[in-house]
Amino acid sequence: MAFVATQPVAEFPAMLSRLRRHRGLSQMGLALAAQVSQRHVSFLETGRTRPSRDMVARLAQALDLALQDVNALLLASGFAPAHGESAYTDEAAAMVRRVTQLALSAHEPFPAFAVDRAWRPLVANGPAAMLFGDLLSDDGLDPKVSLIRSACESPTFRNAVANWGQLVAHFQALAEAEAWRAPPGPMRAELDATVAALKAQAPDGATVHAAPGAALILQIRGPGLRLDLVSTVARFGAPADTAADDLRIEFFYPADAASEQVLRALAAQTPKA
Repeated sequence: MAFVATQPVAEFPAMLSRLRRHRGLSQMGLALAAQVSQRHVSFLETGRTRPSRDMVARLAQALDLALQDVNALLLASGFAPAHGESAYTDEAAAMVRRVTQLALSAHEPFPAFAVDRAWRPLVANGPAAMLFGDLLSDDGLDPKVSLIRSACESPTFRNAVANWGQLVAHFQALAEAEAWRAPPGPMRAELDATVAALKAQAPDGATVHAAPGAALILQIRGPGLRLDLVSTVARFGAPADTAADDLRIEFFYPADAASEQVLRALAAQTPKA
């Protein structure tokens, strides 16, 4: 279990102000969200008042902070961290990996993969590896690169998606939302790179239009292949460690009966591990 480096209490005012501005909140906005006075927020940001541990927790909740930022804010105010900071591959994250593998296996014969907050690949089930592997990269997926950026930078994937303009607008909104909440570090840097790549690829005026089927459909087309997919994203409901807090599992489902038949046929060709 690793924690971010301890920081002097004097850094709390500047950190709180930075986090508040990053969320686009005024002092009054944060005060309302945390149910304190605007004057109290002002005193906290100028260092005239030192926060209690309970106040730090209230501010963190009001700011919707990732657990890593919650720990950093606690350390900056002189308190011990409240959450573990484990990587997905750490021993402390064994339960997270087990739940992930159960979810991925149970979803077969349909594709699913697990990613971190930056949408960097952690693990995929067989159908996802078979369907998306060749579309995204000829050399295998890079665990340091967002799947969204891989999709954006892959001509094969872009050419295979009939509604790429719609999808890239959706990807951009997703990546910007994750970047808004991600703590500074490699994940934020990858999200920023992903947003930049998407902006470079986005067709002029691309927007996510309302889908007649109530959800955006990934329309994959190729020689003898017509596949329409919808997806859902699952997260831990009450994470207490960054390994759980940063995890997202995306499940793909066939949008129609014909697509279901295609996925089942592809899954039958996937070698069993």
